[in-house]
Amino acid sequence: MAERGEIGTDRRVIVHCGAQKTGSTSFHHFVQNNAEALRGRVEVLTPVRGTATRELGRVSALYSLDPKQHEAALIAAIQAVRDQVLDAGCTCIISHENIAGAMMGRSGVTTLYPALPRIIALLERHLAPIRPDYVIYTREIASWKVSVHNQAVKTDNYKRSLAEFLDETRDCGSWEQLQSDLTARLGADRLRFFRLEDEPDELRPGQQLLAFAGLGGGDIAALAALKRLRNPGLNPGAMEFMRRVKDAGLAPPARRKIAVLIKENQQLFVDRIDPEQAAD
Repeated sequence: MAERGEIGTDRRVIVHCGAQKTGSTSFHHFVQNNAEALRGRVEVLTPVRGTATRELGRVSALYSLDPKQHEAALIAAIQAVRDQVLDAGCTCIISHENIAGAMMGRSGVTTLYPALPRIIALLERHLAPIRPDYVIYTREIASWKVSVHNQAVKTDNYKRSLAEFLDETRDCGSWEQLQSDLTARLGADRLRFFRLEDEPDELRPGQQLLAFAGLGGGDIAALAALKRLRNPGLNPGAMEFMRRVKDAGLAPPARRKIAVLIKENQQLFVDRIDPEQAAD
């Protein structure tokens, strides 16, 4: 193993910045389930509870909302991850969807990751001597916004309808604009944008990222597939009920319990009652 601070020429570090609702949660479960098969080839640092990676994602989102208040905490989180990566013996992926910053729908955010360039600047400075590559997954913007609204209602206490959300984010910018901005800062050789739609198997997620990390097609195909997708969206009926629960002004503990009931019993919200039948 290399001494602390030395980065061998055969080792790479990749920062997977998300974005949210592009399969990150499923990717994390996939690589966790296949940790033994990946050992010694690719180490993926995922946001397991109590890990430096989890703290990095948490503070990145907070920093994106209030840089002045959270910059010191973000620097400390980056340095904690750096110290862990310096001890790794193979290619390492640092993966958390919140490294990109807060998602639209959270605390008034209406554009595509406005703080990401500043977050990357801090990563560049405080991961040193590591000089990482960066990966961002994207998704067709219209369907992605629907999924983002769904998630914002579930987890970020967003209370407005999908139509209102789409109106608020009409001028959010594009993935192409974000890629152009980051490429100008980092160079094309250190940045990859992968389309979720180009993933060949949704039960073996993150294949483009793993291939970029150096795994061959046969190695990826040999990994055990997920049995189901993780963190699926709510159906429209459950989504609307969840939104109205948030409008009711319940205390957070009660809201969380009801949210769990809704997510676990979505079938209750699939069928709508015909008004004429309801009047009988």
